[in-house]
Formats: sequence, C-alpha cells, structure tokens
Amino acid sequence: MNNTLLTLTIALLFGIGTFLMLRRDIIKVIIGLSVLSHAVNLLIVSTGLFDGTKVPIITGDGHGGEASGTIFNDNLVDGVLAPVVSASTHVDFVDPLVQALVLTAIVISLATTAFILILAYRIYEEYGTTDIRELRRLWG
Repeated sequence: MNNTLLTLTIALLFGIGTFLMLRRDIIKVIIGLSVLSHAVNLLIVSTGLFDGTKVPIITGDGHGGEASGTIFNDNLVDGVLAPVVSASTHVDFVDPLVQALVLTAIVISLATTAFILILAYRIYEEYGTTDIRELRRLWG
C-alpha cells in the first residue's frame, strides 16, 4: 500500500512538473523544474532499500557480536576495516549513498533555482514581461 501511494505521488509530481514546464510563463517553468527535481529525488530515494526499520548506519559492532552501541570498530588484527565486515557477519543496514546523493541533489537544485529566479527577475526588469512568446517577439 505504501509503495503504491509513493508511486502515485511520484507520478503526480512528474505530471505537475511537466505540465508547468510546458507553460509560457518563465516563473511557472521554474516552479515546474523545481517540482520535477523533487520528483526525481523522491524516485531515487524510493529505489533505495527503505522499509522503515533499517537505518543507513551499522548499529552493531559489525563483527558478529551483540550490538555494543558503537557504530562499528576497525579490527586490524583480523584484517577487517569498517564498513567492510567479515563474510560470516550479517549486519542489517541501508546503504547511505542514496541519501547522500539526494542531499547533494537538493543543494544543487536549490542553488540552480535561485540562479534561474535571479535571471527571470532580470528579464522582467529589462523587458517588463516573463511570457516566453512575448519575449521572443521582442527579441525579433
């Protein structure tokens, strides 16, 4: 049920983003681009293992013992370096690469959106409109 709701949400965000990007107003295009980037971020997060019980860190000691409260320890005597654990050890955790990738994408998207908004504001100051067809007519 949750995956269906998540899939519908992603599809709805893709639809709204695409609809707004096809508008004539630059501000609506920028908002559509932002919504579309959030849909992509949500899609990337949903492709990662996300069942609500696993965390993106190793909570046990990572070397086959009981959970000690530490994230993980290097065991140089056995030749085990964190986060790599020995082959016989089973540790439940989620790869944090997906979350790190999405956080980076959010920051880049924010900076890009701010830059595009500044450009749109300058266009509005220069030409008095943000309508793409009107701008095309003004440019000749």
